[in-house]
Amino acid sequence: MMKITFLAINYAPSVGGAQQLVQRIAEGLVQRHGHQVTVVTTDALYAPAGKNPGKIPIDREVIAGVEVLRLPVSHRTHDFLRALRRIGARFGRPIVPSVTAYGPWGAKLALGARRAAQGSDVVIGVSAPFTTVPAAAKFTPRKRAAFVALPILHLGEWVPKGSLLKALRRADLCVALTTAEQAWLVDHGVESSRSAVIPPGCSSAESLIDPPTARAQLGLVEGPTVLFIGRLAAHKGIDTLLAACPQLLAAHPDLRVVLAGSRTGWSGLEAALASLPEEAAERIQVLEDFAEADRDVILAAAEIVVVPSREEAFGLVILEAWAAKRPVVASDIAAIASVISDGVDGLLVPVGEPAALGAAVSSLLENPATAQRLGLAGHERIPTEFSWEAVVDRWNEELVAVAPTEGRSERSLKGVT
Repeated sequence: MMKITFLAINYAPSVGGAQQLVQRIAEGLVQRHGHQVTVVTTDALYAPAGKNPGKIPIDREVIAGVEVLRLPVSHRTHDFLRALRRIGARFGRPIVPSVTAYGPWGAKLALGARRAAQGSDVVIGVSAPFTTVPAAAKFTPRKRAAFVALPILHLGEWVPKGSLLKALRRADLCVALTTAEQAWLVDHGVESSRSAVIPPGCSSAESLIDPPTARAQLGLVEGPTVLFIGRLAAHKGIDTLLAACPQLLAAHPDLRVVLAGSRTGWSGLEAALASLPEEAAERIQVLEDFAEADRDVILAAAEIVVVPSREEAFGLVILEAWAAKRPVVASDIAAIASVISDGVDGLLVPVGEPAALGAAVSSLLENPATAQRLGLAGHERIPTEFSWEAVVDRWNEELVAVAPTEGRSERSLKGVT
C-alpha cells in the first residue's frame, strides 16, 4: 500500500473533465489496488480564479474511499488578478494563462498541500497552468517521495513556461493523455524515460437509448439533432458551430442543434446567438448546468456529436459519444487527431472553419450508414483501449515503479487540516 496525494484545483462534486479524470483514478487506486489516497483541493465549485467560483460547504469528507480535503483560496488576490487581466485586455495587452495569473492562491491551501505531501509516497500535481503542478513539485520531499505531474495540457497559443515548465522537467514521472502531448513534453525538456501516455477512460453506456426516446425524455423537439456537450467556454469552438448553423439548418429543415454544458466566464455565447437569423436561432436549444445523471440521455438524443474545440488536452466527450455509438465531427488539432482516425471512427475538420464543420455534419446527415459505421467503430475501441479498469491499472503500474521505496505506506498524515 502507498499513500498517494493529488493536488488539484477542483474535485467532485465540481464537474469537468479533469475532475472526472482525477476522481476515477483516485477511486480506482483505492478500490482496485488498496492504496490510501488523499485529494487536496479548493472549496470552489467552479474555477477558483473566476468571478463566481461558488463554494462547496464540506471541508473534509471521504468519497468512495478517497479522503478529500477542501481548502479556501484568497478571493482578494484573485479579484486583483482578474482586474489586471481586464486592464491588460482593454489596452491590447491581454495576460496569457500562467501560474501567476490563475492561481489558485491561498495560504491555507498551500499549508494543507505541504502537510499532505510530507506524509506521502507519491504526490501528483494536476492541471496546467495552475499552481497545483509547481506547488506539488515544491512540496514533495525529495528522495522520500515521488513527484508526478499530470499537466492535462491544452496546447494552443499558450504553452508552459517558467516555473511550470521547470516543474514538468523535474517530475519523476510526467503523464500525458495523448502521444501529441507527450511529444511536446519531450521536445521541451522532459526526459522520455520519465514520461508515459495514459489516456482517460470511459464506461460503455449501460443501456443504449434510441434518439427519439431520449429526446422525449428531455422534452426536446423531435427531429435530427446535432449536439455540443461540454463547458460553455470560448476555447470550445461553440462560435464556430453557431456560425455554421444558418447554412446547415437551411439545408436540413428538420434539424435541431443542442448546446449542453456548464457556464464559464465566457460572455460570448449570448452575442453569438443574438447574431444569428431568427429562423436559425429558434432551432438552437441551450441546456445549461444539466444534471450529471442526464448526460447519457443527452448523448443518446443526438444523431451527431460535434467537438469544434480550438484546444483540448484530450476531448473526453469523444469517448462518451463513442460509448453511445454516436459519430463525432471534431477539430483537426493535435490532441484530437491523436484519438480520432479521420474517416475511420470520426471526421476531422480544420479548426475554426464553419463551412468545413457544416459540410462534414451535412455529409453524415445525408449518409446515415456512414454515420452509423463511424459511431460503431469508435464504440468498439472503448473496452479494448479506454476502459477505466485498464486506465487505473496502468496508473498503478507507473506509480509503483516511480515510488522511491516500499515501507513508508504506514506514515501518518497527522497535522493535515
